[in-house]
Amino acid sequence: MMIPDRLLAFSLVAAVLAVSWAGLAWRSWRFRRRTAADLLVNSRPLVLAFSTPDCVPCKTIQKPALEELQRRYQDRVNIREVDALAQPELAGRFGILTVPSTVVVGATGVVLAINHGAADWEKLAQFLPEEV
Repeated sequence: MMIPDRLLAFSLVAAVLAVSWAGLAWRSWRFRRRTAADLLVNSRPLVLAFSTPDCVPCKTIQKPALEELQRRYQDRVNIREVDALAQPELAGRFGILTVPSTVVVGATGVVLAINHGAADWEKLAQFLPEEV
């Protein structure tokens, strides 16, 4: 019995997407298992915002979101902007391959979330501990 070409192509695309998704999920899980207690200041949650000088979405989307997060959470969270080109070892520590990307670190140093791409302030806030 012959499998139609379209069904075969669809199955192949679905398999590639499934493997890609599984690989990205595993990679995110692996980097989230790391701790970042050495980066904390005053034992407050930390948002690391990775960007580059020529990143337009970093300036037009991510920076306003970070400013709003800082305005709403003021002294309860630290936000640190990181130039991924100037600090490649820090970007590599969290598997950052694209900008903008953000890493949310809890007050104990546990990595709570890694967002690849722009994230609005609400998305970042949902990863912060409730006591913040």
